[in-house]
Amino acid sequence: MGNFLKKRLSGLFARRACISDDIFEEIVGHDNIKQIFLRAMRSRMPVHILLIGSPGSAKTLFLTQIMSNHNASYFVVGSNTTKAGLVNQMFQRMPRFLLIDELEKMSSDDQTALLHLMETGIISETKINKTRQMELTTWVFATANSSEKINQSLLSRFVVLKVPGYAIEEFIEIAISRLARENIEIDIARIIAEKVWHDLGSRDVRDVIKVARLSNSLQEIPFVIRMLNSR
Repeated sequence: MGNFLKKRLSGLFARRACISDDIFEEIVGHDNIKQIFLRAMRSRMPVHILLIGSPGSAKTLFLTQIMSNHNASYFVVGSNTTKAGLVNQMFQRMPRFLLIDELEKMSSDDQTALLHLMETGIISETKINKTRQMELTTWVFATANSSEKINQSLLSRFVVLKVPGYAIEEFIEIAISRLARENIEIDIARIIAEKVWHDLGSRDVRDVIKVARLSNSLQEIPFVIRMLNSR
């Protein structure tokens, strides 16, 4: 085996080894999706993943866990992204993992620029008759509430995974874990989670946090739930 090939293989195995098995341990459930993510992140060539699901199904958590554990990643929100800004950041950061939350909210021009990167592995920009271009090997991981507003050609570049909603037991477990960071006792966290699920009809843990922060006592929880229900 030549020295060049040895170096290539050594680099490949080193990159694979740096992806920890427990990178998604804070996410409740979704074990099959975790396995697909790990396989994609360890693959020799980019495998792009799009998570589709309702709010509160932990889609964004997958992206933030990657961002927290890997410096070679760049996180953007689709609704706040411009083509010029994205291209400029790609040149500057050269991320291994491009993380896009709310992909469906990206404009058609932005989606076209992203498609070009995913198809060719090339990022380019022309300004005042000057062009800069760079080859970039980047994995794109994205989330969306639905695929309706996503360019079909772009959509075809992704492995599309539908993220199921949580069952009530999982929802309560997540709520207790999140509210522990707010110094909320387990019994109170459980009551808030159950009322958000049953009385507010919400499956979004962010609503649990809102109720907890707006309630100064156990007695105030029903009042806050009623006010949120009147939205």
